[in-house]
Amino acid sequence: MTEVYGHKASLRAYFDGNGFERWAAIYGEVALPSRIRRSIREGHAQMLAQAGAWLDEHTPPTGARALDAGCGTGLFTVMLAQRGYDVTAIDIAPRMVSESAQTAQDAGVRERVTFQTGDLETVGGVYDVVGCFDVLVHYPAPAFAEMATKLASLSRGPLLLTYARWTRPLAALHWIGGRFPKGERRTEIQMIPDDFVTRTLANAGMRVHRRTPIDHGFYHVTLLEARPASGSAEGTQ
Repeated sequence: MTEVYGHKASLRAYFDGNGFERWAAIYGEVALPSRIRRSIREGHAQMLAQAGAWLDEHTPPTGARALDAGCGTGLFTVMLAQRGYDVTAIDIAPRMVSESAQTAQDAGVRERVTFQTGDLETVGGVYDVVGCFDVLVHYPAPAFAEMATKLASLSRGPLLLTYARWTRPLAALHWIGGRFPKGERRTEIQMIPDDFVTRTLANAGMRVHRRTPIDHGFYHVTLLEARPASGSAEGTQ
């Protein structure tokens, strides 16, 4: 638990401090002079588009509720609200929550969203959809398992998340990235094997339905959809 809290504290300080301007720009619409940052923006957009396509296969029930865990600047929050969900959006960094609220306001869906500053320990309830993008990539395996288990406990429908899968080529790429000038580096990424993710979710009562790698420039994650174990087994995508 100490390790988990230590990671959360450092990430909160980063994303509420120096990291805020950087990532708000990457996830925004301002021109980016850096090829590295442009590729991260484009890869992130591809990931959200795929998540949105998967989400569109589910018809939200009346009064459907969704959780955007680690809402960042609010891009997925808006996607959920536009699809008819009442959204709880939470982030550990207050500046990210404020930016997300502004994004929702600009999109005309602010009334459908409840914003919170905090971490997963502060979230209760059950949701029809739970999303968690580019958050778990920052946590090593024990903390990843703890947080993924909590996310699973909150979802009675699809759980959509991203993680940094472990492969030798990607491990080498991350090693190279760590030698870039400090201003061009991503925050430290923790790579997790696919089978560890599958076992973690199975132990939490969820079955992987599908997953797909999103590899674009310097953006590399696996997007995964899990469903309660009574649903369908993992397929191909």
